[in-house]
Amino acid sequence: MAKRVSPALSIAAALILAGKTTHSYSFASAGESPSNQNISDAVKEPFTGIEFPRSKDHYLLLGTAVRCMLGQCKFAKARAYAVGLYVEDGNSVHQWMPKNSNEEVFSRLLRAPVARRLVLVMDKDVAGHHIAKGFDRSLLSRVRKSQGGQKSGPGKDALRDFTRCFNQEKILRKGTEISLLWRPDDSLIISINSSVRAVIHSPILCHALFDMYLGPDSVFKKYRNMSFTLVEMENTESEDRD
Repeated sequence: MAKRVSPALSIAAALILAGKTTHSYSFASAGESPSNQNISDAVKEPFTGIEFPRSKDHYLLLGTAVRCMLGQCKFAKARAYAVGLYVEDGNSVHQWMPKNSNEEVFSRLLRAPVARRLVLVMDKDVAGHHIAKGFDRSLLSRVRKSQGGQKSGPGKDALRDFTRCFNQEKILRKGTEISLLWRPDDSLIISINSSVRAVIHSPILCHALFDMYLGPDSVFKKYRNMSFTLVEMENTESEDRD
């Protein structure tokens, strides 16, 4: 069942489910082991130059990508936003990340019982209704497929609640951060600049949204220069040999 929540409940849900966040990127804490400081604390998405922290609110960065119009990423005006793909910190991340191809990693991530997070950072000013329309266009077929071809159903209701979050934004300014957090209980927490806009419980919507970016028919497949680049993970080689 998809549901909207009040601002007060949204804040409580964010604190309980997603951890306290800030609009500025939070880098690895001082309490982390020295071995985690061997490489840069941030990864730069190459087309936009937008940096994503390797560790953010107890989530680890797995890869970065950029969303462009018609795959024309070399033109600044065509770049909509950069994307950071995160997974909840834990030993399991290091066990299956290093040895596999991107497709294997993404396939496992779509099925794994872990919290997954997409962080979108706008690379230019975009009208909120334009982002909403783009999501609706990319997600509708996936949602209908999960509903057995039906045009209406719980997945479609959830999609309407999801796109409403962006329709309510007049402009998403350059630098705006959108967080899409898929919890293991199949709830999706949508935040814009650290303000929770909705908590929607819908396994159909959660899977469709991440399949849009990670699945075999992802939005990146049409264009060879648009795909996730996996980042180097620390301390994986020694753990794999154990």
